[in-house]
Amino acid sequence: MDPEAMRQMLSERRALITPESVDITRGDPRGRKSPGLSQAHMDQLTNRSPGTYGKLERGALDNPSPEYLYSIATILKLTEQEWNSFYGYARGEQPPFLLSRESQAPVLHFWMEVVEGFKSMAYVCDYAGNILAYNEPLARMFPNQRVPVNSLWWILFSDDARNKVLMDWENSWAPVVVPQVRAAAAQHRDNPTLLHLKERCLTDPRTRGLYRGVPAGYTHPDGDEQPLFHAELGPGWVTMCVSAPLSSPEMRLFLLMFRRNDEPRPKKPILRPRIHRNLAEFREGLKV
Repeated sequence: MDPEAMRQMLSERRALITPESVDITRGDPRGRKSPGLSQAHMDQLTNRSPGTYGKLERGALDNPSPEYLYSIATILKLTEQEWNSFYGYARGEQPPFLLSRESQAPVLHFWMEVVEGFKSMAYVCDYAGNILAYNEPLARMFPNQRVPVNSLWWILFSDDARNKVLMDWENSWAPVVVPQVRAAAAQHRDNPTLLHLKERCLTDPRTRGLYRGVPAGYTHPDGDEQPLFHAELGPGWVTMCVSAPLSSPEMRLFLLMFRRNDEPRPKKPILRPRIHRNLAEFREGLKV
């Protein structure tokens, strides 16, 4: 962490953002004369207790979450380069996701409605695991209903994921997700999020061997069933159904169907297309 560099960066950027531009009305005009947002304004905008932002700016806030840093960077309108520097100052590492998601905007306006319509847990993410839209049932799965910004980063490196939510993480989850990161990083070599995930996989002792040793052919979890501890429903199993929107083939729609441990696994027939022997039989089938 570099507290002085971070303090200088954040204080300078705060001075450039007027309270009026973020719908904050100044109080007594005889009060604070400094331009821009105050530290108290930042706590107000991020819904944090008084003094939280001040600790961050001084470098005294221990292990600030990626989501909190993302909200600060968004309010201060940091560039991607500034976001990388800020994240490095605050956590001593590269950010696990991009700051800007403008390229995904055309997808969100209608896929958000689709995701919200599912009763089961559902979300849309990009090929690097950045979550773009999710529904309320998904939020209820997490402790404190805090949905992570990046699904791959959360699954592999979050303490909540490793120790609380993803049961049997070592054998059931990590060997499934690490190959996904490996395949995506090979396909998108210049993506900074995937590069960071790759570096973390290779330096973390719990994922390094998997990244180097597992087969590279596994690229998606469609149809997998894994053990999971739901924050509200307790232990059980989640079946993952994954598809790609035709309008945005690099996006992924995840539908997660959860069943408790005491619920029997549903047995459904395998769906198969009907084979018609000739045109007459096909036409007859259309009448049904």
